[in-house]
Amino acid sequence: MVLYTILAIIVIILIVIGIMFYLRSNKRKIVEEAEERKLKVQRLPFEENLEKLSNLNLKGETRTKYDAFKQDTLDYTNNYLAPVEEKIHDAEIQLDKFQFSGAQSDIDDAHDLMDRYEEGYRAQVEEVDEIVALHKENEEVFEKCKTDYREMKRDVLANRHQFGEAAAPLEKRIESFEPELEQYTTLKEEGNYVQAHNHIMGLNQSINEIKDYMDEIPELIREAQKELPGQFQDLKYGCRDLKVNGYDLDHVKIDGTLQSLKTELNFVEPMISRLELDNANDKLEQINNKLDEMYDLIEHEVKAKNEVEETKEQITDELFKAREMNYTLRTEIDYIRENYFINESDVHSIRQHENEIQNLVAVYDDILKEMAKSAVRYSEVKDNLEYLDDHVKVINEKQETLQNHLIQLREDEADAEDNLLRVQSKKEEVYRRLLASNLPSVPERFIIMKNEIDHEVRATNDQFSERPIHVKQLKDKVSKIVIQMNTFEEEANDVLVNAVYAERLIQYGNRYRKDHNNVDKSLNEAERLFKNNRYKRSIEISEQALESVEPGITKYIEDEVTK
Repeated sequence: MVLYTILAIIVIILIVIGIMFYLRSNKRKIVEEAEERKLKVQRLPFEENLEKLSNLNLKGETRTKYDAFKQDTLDYTNNYLAPVEEKIHDAEIQLDKFQFSGAQSDIDDAHDLMDRYEEGYRAQVEEVDEIVALHKENEEVFEKCKTDYREMKRDVLANRHQFGEAAAPLEKRIESFEPELEQYTTLKEEGNYVQAHNHIMGLNQSINEIKDYMDEIPELIREAQKELPGQFQDLKYGCRDLKVNGYDLDHVKIDGTLQSLKTELNFVEPMISRLELDNANDKLEQINNKLDEMYDLIEHEVKAKNEVEETKEQITDELFKAREMNYTLRTEIDYIRENYFINESDVHSIRQHENEIQNLVAVYDDILKEMAKSAVRYSEVKDNLEYLDDHVKVINEKQETLQNHLIQLREDEADAEDNLLRVQSKKEEVYRRLLASNLPSVPERFIIMKNEIDHEVRATNDQFSERPIHVKQLKDKVSKIVIQMNTFEEEANDVLVNAVYAERLIQYGNRYRKDHNNVDKSLNEAERLFKNNRYKRSIEISEQALESVEPGITKYIEDEVTK
């Protein structure tokens, strides 16, 4: 037994030892991978990267940067690359002792160091490329500046007439660029690439500004010397022609304003000669704005004349219509007042409108006299005509409303008379139907309703003979009589239908009297009620009796009666 136990322990120990050796074998792979990466990292071309700067002028700022990069390379090697070998060696020792976690920690440290070394390389490559690119950009801009300098100098010399008095200041500014170009060359030779960059970019901006000036100056001179004076002349003669054609343009103040603008224009060319182009543009903009204002005033006058010609006849028609309608109302109002009750405010409004129309006609006559003059300010005429048009339209609307109201009075009276005649005719027709029906007698309430309608009709007819008539009160009274008549007709129709229905029920039920004693009694009661004009109660008793012997028959009889 002891022997088996010992053998089992030995087997377990051998298994553990085998596992340990297996794990160590696997861990050695990460050491080998770290070793392979170290060899790759060692081959990173720091020196080749710095050789890019060697092709430049290694002086000044460039030299300082180059030396800093050399020191960075040395620091990266000492601080990050050199300790890697030691970390890998320590990891191997740890593995030999089967200390796997310690070995893993050393390998992780080695990778971290190599990461930093690679990051340092990438950062240095980036900075070197930026410096090389900056040198290249400097040279490209420098060559452009030299070309622009030569072309501008040649352009001013060849086209001096286009720049007028600004040619000399332009030449002076262009000549000032030559020492600036030389200054760039000096900074470049001294290796101060950052200063050289800032200098050449500033110089390029200044050259571009002068190039823009050279494009703009001929346009400004042309506007100041030709375009604006031409517009002044056109405006002056155009206004003269308009005055000949009858326009009053005194409010535009052509002569005084043009003289003021000419004075302002005289300041523009000296500004251009001093290369104060922003001030020159502002001055020209002010002059153009003032010209636009004058053109707007003149255009307003021309449009006003066209509108005056278009609306004059229309306003004449409106005034004529207003006067004619007012005359008609004044002629008819006395007759209307004798026959119809109307508000005194309506009568007063007719007189008021008469005065207003006379005033508007007087204003219109003054406008026509103004238009007959040799010089007319059509904008004022247009405003006055618009005032006239607005007021005469309001008067016409009010007079039309009043005229329609007076016409409506007559129509309402006629409608009331027609309605009263229809009521009288309908009442007699309904009453004749009641008399001709199968009713034992006409119910007393219908006689009362008929008499009430007769009384109201007679009273209303008396009102038609009175003068003046209050049409609204008359309409309201006739409307009430119509409602009475409708009620009379509806109730009469109900009674007639119920009477026929009650009679049909009793007639149909007679067939059951002999065999059904209860039906016979009920029908006797129904007949008694029928003779006393109590048709609804008679119907109820007959329906109950018939439904007890023949369900559904009452609905059939009712449908036959009402269809």
